Amino acid sequence: MARPDTQTRLAIEMIRKRVRHADHAAYRLPGERGLAVELGLSRQTIRRAIDQLTEEGLLLRGETGRLSVNPALATDGRDPRPLVAFLNPGVISPETLLWRDGILGALANHDVVVRSLSYEHYSDPAISAALEGFDGIFFLPLAGEPTPSWLASRMVASRTRVVVLDHDESAAGLRSVIVFPFASGHKLLDHLRVLGHVRIDCFNIQPHNPVIAARIAVWREHLDRHRIAGELINHPADGSLEIAHRHLARWLQGGGSLGTALYCTTAMAAIGGIRAAHEHGLRIGSDLSVCAVNDEGFGPYLIPSLTSLQSTPRAQYLRKAATWLLTVKGWATPSLHQPGDAPLFIGESTGPAKR
Repeated sequence: MARPDTQTRLAIEMIRKRVRHADHAAYRLPGERGLAVELGLSRQTIRRAIDQLTEEGLLLRGETGRLSVNPALATDGRDPRPLVAFLNPGVISPETLLWRDGILGALANHDVVVRSLSYEHYSDPAISAALEGFDGIFFLPLAGEPTPSWLASRMVASRTRVVVLDHDESAAGLRSVIVFPFASGHKLLDHLRVLGHVRIDCFNIQPHNPVIAARIAVWREHLDRHRIAGELINHPADGSLEIAHRHLARWLQGGGSLGTALYCTTAMAAIGGIRAAHEHGLRIGSDLSVCAVNDEGFGPYLIPSLTSLQSTPRAQYLRKAATWLLTVKGWATPSLHQPGDAPLFIGESTGPAKR
């Protein structure tokens, strides 16, 4: 075949890139007309590109004319590489990026294709596409909504192996990975108690889910065990800095009182709360000690630095999951994988209680 012209070479490269990034596993490969529209090229150019790729064997054309990718040639002549999806909510957060980096790190020594896919709700077609088109899935549930039982059952029954991140869905039969053991919250509360705080309030602006519920439960248990006072300031919303700042500011302006310490379920609650308390005239670390269960990686770099539980590198706790996704190895029960503990970083945001 003669050397393709510039436009045809461009079309060939764009189609190859789709294959390299596993687009065909997430979305049906369009036909000639669809590709022409999506790539902004003429149908004649697309037809020439398809003919070239069909001749090479990368694309296959069925009896009805429908195009598909030849898995044997989708990886530049090597054996077909497993396709792994990171299925995450459409609203990107720092936590999502940390999980993505951890997945890439855990899979660094595996010859795989990793593709991120976002979804907006639990019946989103993207979830079905991932279950049907990929060999393995790392699934990050919606922040405020536990995985529904019908979806968990479908995932368990799927030929595609699924690992749930940041939520414990082991009771539903799904392998799960979390990086903050629920009981580790006691380390923060012990730190505050040793500093002499006898009233420790809890501040939450995250939608309720099993993880947040467990963090609040640890706070309640600690108060009961040590007979410490405290109030729950609970405003489950979108978990953002703006909501945290606005809600605690309104709480204080409306006459709400705080103890000498504030235990926050997330870094966003802590950072927004610190700003609101500062604007109310409270000195952080002196008048009010603030800490968070998860610093999302930037606690030591804030001013004041944030006392917090720090997550261990996610890749370390995703390697077992990665091996299970890609091999015939089993995953012995329990199907929840988590660190034994989380390190405590003591920052400038906590100090001795004022007498």
